[in-house]
Amino acid sequence: MGKVKPKNRPKTPKHEVFSSAGTAKYIGKPIEGESTITIVDYSVEGVLITQNPAIEEIKGLLDAKMNHWIDIEGIHNKENIEKVSKIFGLHPLMMEDILNTTQKAKLDHYEKNNQLFLVLKIPFRNKETSEIETEHVSIVLDEDFAISFQELDHHNIFKPILLRMDRENSKTKKSKLDYLFYSFIDIAVDNYFVVLNETEEKLEELSDQILSNAHSAHQNQLFYIKREINALRKALFPLKEIINQLIRDDNSLIHQETKVYLKDVLDHVLENLEAIETFKDEIENLLVNYHSQLSNRMNSVMKTLTVFTAIFMPLTFIVGIYGMNFEHMPELKEPNGYFYTLIGMFVLAVGLWVYFRWKKYI
Repeated sequence: MGKVKPKNRPKTPKHEVFSSAGTAKYIGKPIEGESTITIVDYSVEGVLITQNPAIEEIKGLLDAKMNHWIDIEGIHNKENIEKVSKIFGLHPLMMEDILNTTQKAKLDHYEKNNQLFLVLKIPFRNKETSEIETEHVSIVLDEDFAISFQELDHHNIFKPILLRMDRENSKTKKSKLDYLFYSFIDIAVDNYFVVLNETEEKLEELSDQILSNAHSAHQNQLFYIKREINALRKALFPLKEIINQLIRDDNSLIHQETKVYLKDVLDHVLENLEAIETFKDEIENLLVNYHSQLSNRMNSVMKTLTVFTAIFMPLTFIVGIYGMNFEHMPELKEPNGYFYTLIGMFVLAVGLWVYFRWKKYI
């Protein structure tokens, strides 16, 4: 695992300050490219997909005998969002949240048109940078249609839903729009599973490296992973209350049968939140382990230096005595005094070394 580089975060405002509520303005990273519109009409008989129709013709293309899912990819195109909102009678506050990619996950019920509005933050790992990013997705559920709004990043987040519709006995095709609404939430939660599994693998790899040979880069990597899972928790936690609200509230748009599936996806949310807490504890343990390893390594170095200091200290003392410039020092006149002194110093040094080895100081 390489050295972690700090991520440069653009200073994106979370909302248009001092503006009126419901002001439509795209807030997010700059994106180039044309937005796409896909109409998915489905029923027990089959699925009909229409690609990029003219926005003005969308309502006329909807078959009254089928369920309608309109998927819009590319919310940076504010004009298209405004046109779609006008055609389907979406509240201005919906449009404001659709265009604001910094908006947290939320659920609103607009009683006038009896529409549910859901904002999801769906995580994925950027293959080029290996960083965790989140896609801003908005869902509108009406009695007659469901509309999904995605950022233009070509991830095909809802592709699994289309694959399910291709199956012969597809539950999605047989069910009403509220089951499709549940499917959107289920896909979002599944993406958290995928990202958290990748994070778990990174932690296991890092744990092995720290246990075998801890070094300074490991601490940076642990702090980086900790920041990632904190961001995941921040994005995932609101889903717990959102799903509870869908289960708890008596809403004509969500049928009792679908609430059973929502309870299942709530269990998955709780499982992911528990995994995040487990990872946080594991990171703290790895940090303690990392610091313990560094401390032990430092103690070992200090012990070795202390032993060498203890060996050379008496030798330095002897050299210091015979380095004094006194006139009457009988040993200085001894013909073999120099050799006797060297031999004595050598024996003393070897004796101290053997003693320290015997005491297992080194």
